[in-house]
Amino acid sequence: MRRFFVFILGLLPLVLWAALPLYPKLHAALNAHLLANKQGYFGAAKFQPIEPTEYRVELLDLNGDGVREAMVLMLGRHWGGSGGQSMFLFRGTRDGFSWLGRMTCVQFPMEGSVCVMKTKTKGWCDLAVRVHGRGAKQKYAAMKFDGARYPLNPTVQAVMADWPEGKFVLVSGDGSAKALAAGRTHFTGLLGKATRLQMGLEHQRGRVSGTYYYEKYGTLISLEGEASANRLVLKEMSDKKVTATLTLTKQATGWAGEWRSADGRKKYPLRFQQVAAVQARTELGPHESSCVTAYPQFTGAVGQRFNAAIAKGFLERYRKSCEEFDETFLELAAEVKKNPDALGASYKRWTFEDSATVRYFSPDLISVRGHNYEYTGGAHGNYYDFPVNYWLKNGRAAQVNLVDLFEPKKNWQSTVGGFIRRDLKKRGASWPPKTDKEATEAAFTFSPAGVEFHFAPYAVGSYAEGSYHVLVPFTVLRPVLRADGPLARWAK
Repeated sequence: MRRFFVFILGLLPLVLWAALPLYPKLHAALNAHLLANKQGYFGAAKFQPIEPTEYRVELLDLNGDGVREAMVLMLGRHWGGSGGQSMFLFRGTRDGFSWLGRMTCVQFPMEGSVCVMKTKTKGWCDLAVRVHGRGAKQKYAAMKFDGARYPLNPTVQAVMADWPEGKFVLVSGDGSAKALAAGRTHFTGLLGKATRLQMGLEHQRGRVSGTYYYEKYGTLISLEGEASANRLVLKEMSDKKVTATLTLTKQATGWAGEWRSADGRKKYPLRFQQVAAVQARTELGPHESSCVTAYPQFTGAVGQRFNAAIAKGFLERYRKSCEEFDETFLELAAEVKKNPDALGASYKRWTFEDSATVRYFSPDLISVRGHNYEYTGGAHGNYYDFPVNYWLKNGRAAQVNLVDLFEPKKNWQSTVGGFIRRDLKKRGASWPPKTDKEATEAAFTFSPAGVEFHFAPYAVGSYAEGSYHVLVPFTVLRPVLRADGPLARWAK
């Protein structure tokens, strides 16, 4: 059986772009409801249509009819206070959305404030709304559908004895279309006049996480924040503390903004250009199996030099996995048909998933850390990293191998492998490589910080130890680097 910087943009176009809603029919239904009930919501004040950045939205099928309902959490002082915010609910229809009801005292901003539970009442999912407490001491009230609507105020409902089970929603984003694409993106840029940066971001539904580094050093700095319409607000994090804020706005020729230290004493202009975005494919198979690939594709004439080679490698892996899954399930079909319980649940939810993170980009050299997770039965799946490294050689994209990096006449394996072995022993790996040569046979990526070697679970330690990543800095590598190799730029 087979195994599986001139940034000038007119104000009007920018404002119009920023106002684009992510869900136009919902946006129209929300403003139509507010207009029809303007006296109750706005009193004597003049009605002003709500902008998409003034609310957060979650679309979920709450009643199992195949059409998603909308949960709309209103932002700002007008829609709440110390007790929480107002949340509007709209029923999904084939043509759009219709008014379902309102809920008050929904805590915001708080992760885990609203949970769509697995239980149902009168055919609709029960909602759990946080009413007080934080962390493990949080308490929730169950909001159950009565056949027409959900209760108005969670604070007058009975407190649940247990923590809710289900999907927590409304934790990030807003109702605006986002200038930052979903998935992984990579950027190059400048801080101030000449300090070069690279930044990789992961964006899902308004929530953004990632890292950036100064090309002079290569040390990764953590980022977390939010995307809202054409704006990014990212917090630079160190030991769970905010050390700086990066504020960026999408403009005609890229992203521009400001880096400001946490104490406000230092600030510098920022400019970024997006150089890569993700391409993804998914195939869903029998028994809830899935094959997924997601790989970077670079922009512009420079980046496109590498795209064909990258896509070919990822798609070949993807197609091979899909074929192996199909062939194996055909072999299993007869046995499962005779006795559905013969194999237990080990043949269900098989998964092959490739993803990638750009570690370094330049017009003539790229390093991408590929990552694979695979589950084909058993107690747990497994994962590993694989290299996607290319340089421009004789006008064509060529794969970077270790022999391209180091001077063959020098004992580079002793230098590099010896460093890796000492590092793994120091960190307590259960079975570090026995020889220097063996130590250098792992997947590798590179950046201005050095060459990083990636060891999967079971490679140098037990599954419980997880993976190991050993960064060999250029202070160690420089004596053995090839003068004509792809990393020669960091030889000094």
